Amino acid sequence: MTDSDEQGSYAPIGRAAASSEILHRLPFDMSTLSVTGLVIICELDVPAPENTQPTMSMKMTQYLRVSDDSMIRLDMDRGVTTSRFGGGDVVSWKRSAADVISEVLDLVRNDDAAKPDSFPWEGYAEAAQLRGISVDADALRGLPHTVLLSDELTEIYEF
Repeated sequence: MTDSDEQGSYAPIGRAAASSEILHRLPFDMSTLSVTGLVIICELDVPAPENTQPTMSMKMTQYLRVSDDSMIRLDMDRGVTTSRFGGGDVVSWKRSAADVISEVLDLVRNDDAAKPDSFPWEGYAEAAQLRGISVDADALRGLPHTVLLSDELTEIYEF
């Protein structure tokens, strides 16, 4: 039998999958959910190809965590690229977790020079409201924030 002659077969997994009843998705009802925190997920990004020096890029995607533990993505992504200059064949990006998290928080905080240590709560609230989440900036201010680093970043930073 050649690859072109092979056919796949389908076998449902579990009783629920074997049911002939068609499952219907329900609309996502945000009116019953509340925002419980801000989550910033940091991942390795592809650096610009024109960089000739050793370079590492990180993207930061921001989410609101809601009461059912799902996360709603905000269109407020950030990123940073770091280059190493100078000698040495081995490039090390080693930093402490506290230093990386501090830098991430500095980068996502408000661009307003008058309030440099504040998150852009009004922007978060506006983005949430565009997604059907009823929340204001004051309610968001008191919520916890979490920074998550991908496995690739923890390896690069040598945690």
